[in-house]
Amino acid sequence: MTLGDKIRKYRTLKGLTQAQLGSMVKLTGDRIRQYENDVRKPKDGKLMEIAEALEINPTTLFEPDYNNPNSVMHTFFELEDIYGMRFEKVEDVYQLVFAEGEGYTNPNWIKDGIAQWTNKRNELQPDINDSDEKISEKKEEYAIWKARYPYCFGENLQKNSELMNHFYANAVSLLSQNRKRISTFSEFFKSMLALDSEKVVFNASVTNVENEQSAIFTINLDYIMNASINMQRAYINFHQCWMDMKEIGINVLEYPSPYEGIMHISIRSTCPQIITLFSEYDKMQKEKASPSFNEDTYNAEIENTIRLFNIPIKEYV
Repeated sequence: MTLGDKIRKYRTLKGLTQAQLGSMVKLTGDRIRQYENDVRKPKDGKLMEIAEALEINPTTLFEPDYNNPNSVMHTFFELEDIYGMRFEKVEDVYQLVFAEGEGYTNPNWIKDGIAQWTNKRNELQPDINDSDEKISEKKEEYAIWKARYPYCFGENLQKNSELMNHFYANAVSLLSQNRKRISTFSEFFKSMLALDSEKVVFNASVTNVENEQSAIFTINLDYIMNASINMQRAYINFHQCWMDMKEIGINVLEYPSPYEGIMHISIRSTCPQIITLFSEYDKMQKEKASPSFNEDTYNAEIENTIRLFNIPIKEYV
């Protein structure tokens, strides 16, 4: 939030027009408008007068001073307004959390950054057996990592992107030579169920990404690279189904993505049919985990979903 945004925000909360605020600090309404549009910047003395007229702490308007605890608190308040960031007390510890919902900027990249930071700090934490020289090396590496962030973040993404592509290049040999490209959404759903049969651990969810409802599949990159041949075969067939749909014309995006500091493969689509299938899959998984789970009912639901989605993919491009 710029200085102009802040002046406008607190003037509006005070119920003042630009002209009214201007007259309170011996300025014109036009000058306040210039401040709010960040065309001009008030001098510190005038900023103090504006804060007094708005009955707010001047720290709210000044640039953050991280040596000033009050300024740090107001920085936290601003992060709450933008990202829904806040602290919750759990016993004697305050934990950082992010609110979800409308009005907040998506905080996922911040959460991923925090995860990367936490992992790097733990990795370079001095050990009781470390020599003075080793401790000094760790402190220096940690300082350099922080100074270079997010360059290190991008380099990690690039490295894992290369690992992901290398894995696919080797794993493609696991596909059956008689395999045919899928043509219906049912075939895609069956390949997803095959992951369950091989007990492959993954996440399938429906969420909003950049204001678009999306079906998102994620799997731990290191996990699948080191999984059994049968697991890899089931996954590479499922992955190829995504690629088949992409060839037909369905919107499919794939990229390495960090989650809680661990690199994952993410595959995303805004296709309504895939979103519906993911929602159905999620509902089935919840039923499967229920104490009242009935296997016959569960299998009947699977067959019904396969029947309903036995429709040509190309008709929905």
